[in-house]
Amino acid sequence: MLDENGFKRKVYAELLEDMERKAKELFGENLNTSSHSVIGIILRIFAWFLSLTHELAERVYNSAFISTATGAQLDRLGSNQGILRDPEMPALVELEYTGAPGFAIEEGVQFKTANDIIFESVDVVTLDAEGKGKGLAVSQIYSDKANVPASSINIILEPSEDLSSVINPLAASGGSELENDTSYRERIKLGTRASPGPPVNGIISSINQVSGVRSVSVVKNNTMAVDSYNNPPKSVHIYCFGGAKEEIGEAIFNSVAAGIETVGKEQVTIRDLSGFDHEVYFDHAVPVQIYAQVEVTVNSKFEDTGTSDIKQAVYDYINSLNMGEDVIHTFIYPNIYRIEGIVVAIVKVGRSVEGLYSNDITIEPDEVSQITLDNIEVIEHVG
Repeated sequence: MLDENGFKRKVYAELLEDMERKAKELFGENLNTSSHSVIGIILRIFAWFLSLTHELAERVYNSAFISTATGAQLDRLGSNQGILRDPEMPALVELEYTGAPGFAIEEGVQFKTANDIIFESVDVVTLDAEGKGKGLAVSQIYSDKANVPASSINIILEPSEDLSSVINPLAASGGSELENDTSYRERIKLGTRASPGPPVNGIISSINQVSGVRSVSVVKNNTMAVDSYNNPPKSVHIYCFGGAKEEIGEAIFNSVAAGIETVGKEQVTIRDLSGFDHEVYFDHAVPVQIYAQVEVTVNSKFEDTGTSDIKQAVYDYINSLNMGEDVIHTFIYPNIYRIEGIVVAIVKVGRSVEGLYSNDITIEPDEVSQITLDNIEVIEHVG
């Protein structure tokens, strides 16, 4: 039914009730419409197929709105605003090699971490007279799991007498999984509120359009003195989580007004349309690894996919938080109780496996919470 309040579909039971009422109106109140009668069976067949039609109508109606569209429909709404869903991306990292002087490391040579995250060289690197060289490598998996920490890529998968060691001095970055609907929906909403430009919202909007960026925070200093964060006068200090360094620098250059100083430890050189180089600075957010435990009592309606559904509910909430947003453990409960078959749930979160409590976690302004499915434990009890 469509009225001034929007669209509300009729479910199978409501359709069957309407059809039984109409049948008795036409054939008399004594008409037998039970499930064992011929007319009752016919009505139930038609009601079932009509319920599918009403469900389709609801999905078509919802597909017109950012807040309710999902999947491909949400992709189309985003593309209307020029905002595309972040695809799966590999991580990039610079490797430092040590070996025999003059030895050439070709493209495609593989290296890995202790937990088997494999990276493949994309540059041809010839070691210098001291037997050292640097080159880029890309992960074989398209996931945020490939954003490995510094000094973790140290295993040569194709050993050579002329190549003695490899290491990544900095953490890998840019790896991401296909963006989920929740995160993508928030970026579309943000993009419709502000276009890239000098205002703070414009800067945030510009950087949020960089593939892999999950969260952005901007600290501005409009005064003529150093502020409490030690930022210089007339400057912006941008923190962001995720995304490739060069693409973030480009987005900052295209959105920050001329004459405004950018602040941070990360430096990117951008060339303007006249061919002059400019330095752009920013900082990566500090990721805070979160651990969670969900203890549930379930009944017979709890399905085989229930455990993975619980993990996904926790994952979606924590990874949707912006920089500086605290982890509120009670906000996880509504999504968990939507899963059929759960009678009682107890949620505990913490910064370590040993420190899990039913308390909130405070996140600093330059920090952002993150969690992996492997760091979510589900304990089931049959009620």
